[in-house]
Amino acid sequence: MPEASLVADLREKKGKQAAKQLRREGFVPGVLYGPGEDPSMLSINLKDLLTLLHTFGRNTVVDLSLASNKKKKFKAFIYEIQHDPLSGDIIHVDLKHIDLTQKIHLSVPIHLEGVPEGIKNEGGILEHALHTVEILCLPAEIPNNITVDVSGMHMGDSIHLSDIKPGNFEITTDISSIIVQIVAPKIVQVEEEVVEEGLMGAEPAEPEVIGEEE
Repeated sequence: MPEASLVADLREKKGKQAAKQLRREGFVPGVLYGPGEDPSMLSINLKDLLTLLHTFGRNTVVDLSLASNKKKKFKAFIYEIQHDPLSGDIIHVDLKHIDLTQKIHLSVPIHLEGVPEGIKNEGGILEHALHTVEILCLPAEIPNNITVDVSGMHMGDSIHLSDIKPGNFEITTDISSIIVQIVAPKIVQVEEEVVEEGLMGAEPAEPEVIGEEE
């Protein structure tokens, strides 16, 4: 499991205005917490954070050090990233101080691989019902994703979490959950309305003859 490094500053100011000022300066407010520890408020360089996420992904062990004392490092894990609902920008990060010998609970994405037979040759539609799964594992054994091969699926087939062979992790999501299924396309029948000439019970009006005297 690759490990990433990140340097953060301790911050003293709290509140929305202080957080907005940090973001204007190119930083993201964050919090480091752990069992039996007082939370530490952090200031993290946004560019460094984006580089980490792009290079290693979110599910990675982070070597976190403080700018004031880079010799002191923490093994941390990114537990939550908050985004601005309009712009999508990162506005806050929660990191948890972890013990590499203790299992942690996290969510990993499900990646579908292959093109199902039910789509290529049978006209079916793929429904991807479950996109993430909750697991329990050691920090050093966190998978980037769980890959599901769908190439052999036919019309009417489905794959459940119970069909997945666990690796070095324990699945904590309900194993009866459907991950993906191949279904027939829905056919919408539109009934044609028959429009009768004239109104029911009324006689059709006589056409007017041009030039005819009244």
